[in-house]
Amino acid sequence: MSALLLLACAAPDPDALLRAGKLAPARSAWIEAGGRSFPESHGTAQALATRAPGEPWITMSVLVEFTEAAALLDVVPDTRLQDVDVSFERWQPMGACLAATLSAPWRVAVGRTEMVDDPDPVAVGRPFEGVPYRKGRVVGTAAALQPARQGAAAIELAALFAGLDADPPSHRVTLALTDAEGPLALNLTRRNGAWWTVSATDGAAAAALILRCGSP
Repeated sequence: MSALLLLACAAPDPDALLRAGKLAPARSAWIEAGGRSFPESHGTAQALATRAPGEPWITMSVLVEFTEAAALLDVVPDTRLQDVDVSFERWQPMGACLAATLSAPWRVAVGRTEMVDDPDPVAVGRPFEGVPYRKGRVVGTAAALQPARQGAAAIELAALFAGLDADPPSHRVTLALTDAEGPLALNLTRRNGAWWTVSATDGAAAAALILRCGSP
């Protein structure tokens, strides 16, 4: 078989299609190659696809991960939250504890509220920054969608939380998570050198989580 015929039969490269600005064909090629389906019309997917031609860090894998994280943050309600009043000093020590409490498949997503000086979400920016969701920007995410990913996901979660310690967002932070037990979301704010959980979708579960995993 000639080299030209081999090239013609080769499966399309989803990342190459994404960098060429072709999200729909990239999505089709991604799914055909075994990748997870995602809503092409989601605002996060659209924003990352717009930025992808100028930002090599945006691959189909990254686009899907951030779209799934944004979708988790999108559904955190604005009302009927329960008041919570517990605090912790540092995020990083919580990573291993939180990962150990979650059962695969699980995902954790961290978002922050939008700020007036945030750049346009489709403008070229710094890697892994400025990714939009419905109410703000996605700070980061970690997930173990299969049990075999548990160890690697715990490391990713610790790195995400370490980043929050190193560069704390100045506005409200939302921690959203979901696993086999269902979703939970916490809203937090930084005050007097500590992180205070001010509201949650389940106040008792949120308080138990912080008391169990929060740093002393």
